[in-house]
Amino acid sequence: MKPTFIDLFSGAGGWALGLRWAGFVDLGHYDLNPSACTTASMNFGSPLIHRVDLRGAASLEFPQVDLIAGSPPCQGFSNEGKKRRDDPRNDLVWTFFDVVEHVRPLAWVFENVPGFKRSYSGHFYELLRERLDRLDYQWIDAVLDASDYGVPQHRKRFVAMGARKVAPRPPTPTHCDVAGLFGERPKVTLWAAISDLPIPILGDRIGRFQYPESVSTPYQQWARLNSPRIENHTAQNHSDRVLEKIRAVPVGGNMRHIVDTFEENKTHYEGGYRRALKDRPSYTAYWTRGMTSIHPEQHRFLTPRECARIQSFPDSFVFHGTTIENYTQICNAVPPLMALAIGQALQRQIFDAHQNWRSRRFPVEDKTGSEARATQTEIRQPD
Repeated sequence: MKPTFIDLFSGAGGWALGLRWAGFVDLGHYDLNPSACTTASMNFGSPLIHRVDLRGAASLEFPQVDLIAGSPPCQGFSNEGKKRRDDPRNDLVWTFFDVVEHVRPLAWVFENVPGFKRSYSGHFYELLRERLDRLDYQWIDAVLDASDYGVPQHRKRFVAMGARKVAPRPPTPTHCDVAGLFGERPKVTLWAAISDLPIPILGDRIGRFQYPESVSTPYQQWARLNSPRIENHTAQNHSDRVLEKIRAVPVGGNMRHIVDTFEENKTHYEGGYRRALKDRPSYTAYWTRGMTSIHPEQHRFLTPRECARIQSFPDSFVFHGTTIENYTQICNAVPPLMALAIGQALQRQIFDAHQNWRSRRFPVEDKTGSEARATQTEIRQPD
């Protein structure tokens, strides 16, 4: 019998995709964003998707499940925006745990930006710690880097996990900067993830391309599995002013190269006008102030499909809505390969030990693409 889960603040479905790969069965996705719900419906099936405002969770019915996963909004804790202590979205953290207390799953996992723990002098983290210590769960928290789990991106995230019977532990890293003594593989670089994608057309709103004949890395081969074509490879039609700024930023550079030149850019802020490096995991995938990272070779921002690649969404997972909605869905998601690693750890530590599910093996066989478009269930990690 496979363990079940629901996904709160589910967005396009990064948690759900990775947990499905880990052998869990989803019984519901809950989110308010219409374009994200459309994307999830097209990839997971409409009956699972509930477009609801979780601020009204007390009046909603949730199925009894073994695991609750979720990522409440992070804007109030993130360095990428103007965070405010009184941002009403911050209180959605407590909504997540209200549902946990109501459903009482065997385990839960909560994700947010690292700033959740330190913002506002640790105010929200202290409140969380006090609340969790009153619950009937053993719990831990850690800051994990997605690049440690095969995601071609440095993306540090605060993760808390709780379980009733066993104290959970963070997943063991599978990748490191160089091949490890214990079988860890080298981290996946930005170029290993996206170098096979064709040059997009600036201003193209369709973003559909046929694949070039060859792939140069195992990650690219994995990303293409059973996907008939490239989708969501749309590039913005940058103004001359924006192109001038982009050209001024060298590889590995950022806003420091433009703040003294352009009068509208007097302040250096985190993530602004960063040109990605090819030979290491990407910068964190983000969408803020109308931009994401700059391509290492071409004078443009990364496309949604390139962002999806560095977030570890396979090409068979197609995003719906406008280009800007695609960026938001992709960059707000939990990387599926990171969700897979967490799901596998929970399976081994908690569900296998206490529910007699020891016969499960991870990872499972390859299967993505057209069949996965309907079920998105099984996948093998890239080599």
